[in-house]
Amino acid sequence: MGYRWFQAQGIEPLFGFGFGLSYTMFEILDVSVNARDGANAPVTVTGVVTNTGSVAGAEVVQVYLGVPVEGQPPKRLVGFQKVFVEPGASKPVTITIDPAAPNHPFGVWDACTQRFVTKPGDYVVYVGNSADHTPHTATLTLG
Repeated sequence: MGYRWFQAQGIEPLFGFGFGLSYTMFEILDVSVNARDGANAPVTVTGVVTNTGSVAGAEVVQVYLGVPVEGQPPKRLVGFQKVFVEPGASKPVTITIDPAAPNHPFGVWDACTQRFVTKPGDYVVYVGNSADHTPHTATLTLG
């Protein structure tokens, strides 16, 4: 049973996709999205995870992509990295979104050409720790 089945039954999930429980608290700061020109260049997302709690723990930084094509989900998981952080400490994270990867992060299926294609438009990069909590965003315009 998927999310849409639950919605059809009038049931909203308690937690968004990617939500995880922890014994400590984290902040994801200093997020930047670096893209070179062109639709085929990798996009690098960097940030710093700080453990603001009193015990050691792990956080999963997640990168989602909003594809500007009708019928696509609002957010598509395109990368993640799990980091272990001691209390009061910080660790850098780097997640690369490779347009040439087998999961076609920027692509949509084109039935006419029978292949994945990247459509022009404004792609929104979301960074956070679950699909429901992505406080950092950046927009990439692909021509």
